[in-house]
Amino acid sequence: MDELTLSLRQKALREQAYVLLILILVISVITTIVNPRFVHPQNIINIFQQIAVLGIVASGVGMLLVSGHVDISVGTQVSLLGVIFAMLIQRILGLPEGNVALWRQTFAYPIAFACTLVVGFLVGLATGITVVKSRASSFIISLGFMSAYHGLALLVTGGASYMLFGRFETLGRGRVFHYLPISILFFLGVVVLSHVILKYFRYGRFLYAIGSNRRAAHVSGINTDRVVIQAYIVVGILNALAAIILISRVGSALATTGDTYALDALASVIVGGVSLSGGKGGALNIFLGVVLIGLIGNALIIMNVNPYARDLVIGLIIIAAVTLSQLSETRR
Repeated sequence: MDELTLSLRQKALREQAYVLLILILVISVITTIVNPRFVHPQNIINIFQQIAVLGIVASGVGMLLVSGHVDISVGTQVSLLGVIFAMLIQRILGLPEGNVALWRQTFAYPIAFACTLVVGFLVGLATGITVVKSRASSFIISLGFMSAYHGLALLVTGGASYMLFGRFETLGRGRVFHYLPISILFFLGVVVLSHVILKYFRYGRFLYAIGSNRRAAHVSGINTDRVVIQAYIVVGILNALAAIILISRVGSALATTGDTYALDALASVIVGGVSLSGGKGGALNIFLGVVLIGLIGNALIIMNVNPYARDLVIGLIIIAAVTLSQLSETRR
């Protein structure tokens, strides 16, 4: 990527960030006028707690999209990984009775946590290898995996739910000093780590290079296949972390628990200015996109708007963001 192109894309990201900040401010002001409870500190904390899982998923999707690839199976991945995590907790602890040996009580959570992360790694690895080796569209491949992961989750659960019976609520419901939810700290930590990787690490530069021109990146010596597979692995691991936090918060797992995160994550990264063709995007913009999507959902509830309108609004936002992004790219 030449210096002029890089400068133009950085300028576009800054402009996108300003637009997002203005939209967040406008929506906040309008919602506060309608219902002053919106700006109550507890409601603001609730908003960030609600978008924590989405933010973790969106960070992985955003970094992958920077490389010019997409994964629309992330929602069903979260569902499958959440089912696996809850199932392991339930089986190891012998819930609901829970009358098991002390070592099982001690190691149940670390084992379930580690196994879920490993499965997330394998899920990302499988998706990445298939995309790279098939040379097919990542959209089509991930569409197929979306159905496969959904079917696998149904097979594992048999259509039933796995309950945690009040166990392992720390990550999803726990708070630091009884005020700041732990899930928000994980969310912010992932955002900061994504920003550092994309901005300062060689791996981040490789993602931008591949997204801008895969052939040129390959000719320059970048192992493009390996970098893309690594990007899918990162998505899988972050989805595993998101699933663990989600199940810890809701206390049960279904085969469809995380399905909606695919659309919301894609909406967040697109609104955040990540180009669908790759090569442009930033972690901080993705963060603002996540905040905007979460803010809209909360604002509709606060203003007593029909909750079914949320998907309509998010769909229109995606259409508008993609259209404006394409027009901007065409002008350049």
